[in-house]
Amino acid sequence: MSPEKAAIRRATVQAQQAVTRLDAAGAKALARAYAMAAEEIRRQVEAAGGGAAGTVTIEALRGLLAEVESRLARVARVRDDLLAEGLQKAAQYGARVWDAAEWGSPAAVAVEVVSPAAMAVSETAVRVVQEFVAADGLQLSDRLWRIDRGAREAVTQAIERSVVEGHSAAQAARAFLARGEAVPAAVAEKMRGPVGGTIGREAAGLLTGSGGAMDNAMRVFRTEINRAHGEAYMAGGEGKPYFGGWRYLLSPQHPEPDICDLLATQNLHGLGKGVYPSRAKCPWPAHPNTLSFVEIVFKDEIGDAERAGRETPLQALARLSPETRRGVLGKTRGELFDAGLLTQGMIRAPVAAVKKRVGAANV
Repeated sequence: MSPEKAAIRRATVQAQQAVTRLDAAGAKALARAYAMAAEEIRRQVEAAGGGAAGTVTIEALRGLLAEVESRLARVARVRDDLLAEGLQKAAQYGARVWDAAEWGSPAAVAVEVVSPAAMAVSETAVRVVQEFVAADGLQLSDRLWRIDRGAREAVTQAIERSVVEGHSAAQAARAFLARGEAVPAAVAEKMRGPVGGTIGREAAGLLTGSGGAMDNAMRVFRTEINRAHGEAYMAGGEGKPYFGGWRYLLSPQHPEPDICDLLATQNLHGLGKGVYPSRAKCPWPAHPNTLSFVEIVFKDEIGDAERAGRETPLQALARLSPETRRGVLGKTRGELFDAGLLTQGMIRAPVAAVKKRVGAANV
């Protein structure tokens, strides 16, 4: 391998490592920001009730909800700033690989000075990420808006529901007592609902708990940071005279078999396992929250063995172990494959669409 190509290979690895560190740092910063917001919201709710054991009144509700929405808006701005910075850095890491090729040293990836060409590539990659429309028709801004709307609705509705139910229960209890009757246990239980400490903990948990706004923000962060890096890396390298293709790399941290296992091993173009001839034909990233990267394959690395090994996706699936194939296809498609009923178009199609095509009798 020539010194230039060796420098590219080293710089590619270095850039991937830098993106992995960037992802980890971003996740830590996001967790800290959302945890601080959740704690402040908890305190706001408690203050509205005069303390953790106090009752949040219906009169205090409107002001409390305004304060909570303001705090949610602030954490969203922090998240957006972290994401914008992360996209820029990740794209620059990808673009600087090709500076390393020109300068003959992988150290170019780590320095802050970026060549004009690399800067242009990285800026374009960031725009690509921002304008990318996924299969569900959503862009990045749409996903962030959905996270914010979901957080606002979940937190404010939980607070409002608890306070209103407690207020209604208190009114009902007074009516029972006025008639000289005992307050039913169910009504008494609801009266304890609007205690500030209880409501505050519930609201905070909705923000930082499993499936909450923080989890969703981290998934978007990882997905788009990785996308920015890959788009810049591929845009900077595809026009090089030594370019032969893009290899889909399965991450060592890949948790369990999925579609990535197929994409990283199939030889559809006679270029080698997991190698694709262009960005347009490279299926990376295969799904949100991916840990996989791509790397350049040089022309002189593609020989007769690679060309002779060209295959179809179904042939590639047949090469996988039964366990890996089931992870790639899932239960329904795996059973159809075993029965010889799976077609190439079904591999990544929704299960409902696959069932409709083959008929219920065959599933």
